[in-house]
Amino acid sequence: MRHIFYKRILPFCLMFMMAVATFLPNVSVYGAVGDSPPDEDIVEVSDTNRVLSRGNYLNFGTVMLSKVSSTRVLISGMTVCHRVCDKIGIGLYLEQSTDGVNYGPYRQWNLGCENNDTYSVSLELIVQPGYWYRLGGGHVAVMGNTGESVTTMTDGIYVG
Repeated sequence: MRHIFYKRILPFCLMFMMAVATFLPNVSVYGAVGDSPPDEDIVEVSDTNRVLSRGNYLNFGTVMLSKVSSTRVLISGMTVCHRVCDKIGIGLYLEQSTDGVNYGPYRQWNLGCENNDTYSVSLELIVQPGYWYRLGGGHVAVMGNTGESVTTMTDGIYVG
């Protein structure tokens, strides 16, 4: 019975977090007086987010996006818990932009494991050159009927 519950609740939690992150307004500091356009020479960006108040299960989540070549990127994500949890999950979503400011969905993955305290994944992808990319993550830890989550989002990098 518990196994069926987890198979149903974990994907729902990951999809909900990705939907919320997708529809949040994009904050842009580009365009203020004296600012320059985003730097096209950056080859690696990352973001780590800890649970604001110490969670019972989830410690932190982190995502990293690296430019490997003019058509390839390396994405990775990790979810770390304070103790072994029934389920650990990462929802990775890669976003694409033509200007480095306004991003839209490009590709997404929902991954996870059971009965562990750490889960990490790395994927090398072929992407379309001439665009900006950024990586977001939804990190979930489930223990019994309790779930904790945190989201992460990198800055953008230009692949071209």
